[in-house]
Amino acid sequence: MKKLGILIVVMVLMASSAWAFRGGRGMGPGYGMNPYVASTLNLTEDQKTQIQARQEVFLEEINPLRDKLFSKRMELRSLWAKPNPDQASISEKQMEIQTIQNEIQEKATQYQLDCRQFLTAEQQEKLGTFMAGRGGRGKPGMGGGCGWQMRGQ
Repeated sequence: MKKLGILIVVMVLMASSAWAFRGGRGMGPGYGMNPYVASTLNLTEDQKTQIQARQEVFLEEINPLRDKLFSKRMELRSLWAKPNPDQASISEKQMEIQTIQNEIQEKATQYQLDCRQFLTAEQQEKLGTFMAGRGGRGKPGMGGGCGWQMRGQ
């Protein structure tokens, strides 16, 4: 009975820490137009609307992948939690996780390229200069990637 209680506590802790690292269902870095970047580029309302629409499509595409990634990470944690972890199973699960992460990254890259099509040549140049000066991470503390985060705009 004592072992069962310990096992339950460990499982709850693993699940809660996994949920915390997952970040809930909110948008992660680089998934929307950052208000600071949007104001720097002087986006028109039409541009904001187009980027917002593309963002919604992008999120619909990656949400199933994020859910799948979360499940695979939980499976990996359970493999590690076994008394004698199997290296082959762990390696296989890690490869599955990397494959999903690569899919998400490819979709994120395509999303960012698609969003750039809504910008004028001048805005694209400003964005390139802005990203080069910030290492591609936007204003510190305001998200990562291209800095595309448009909530509240």
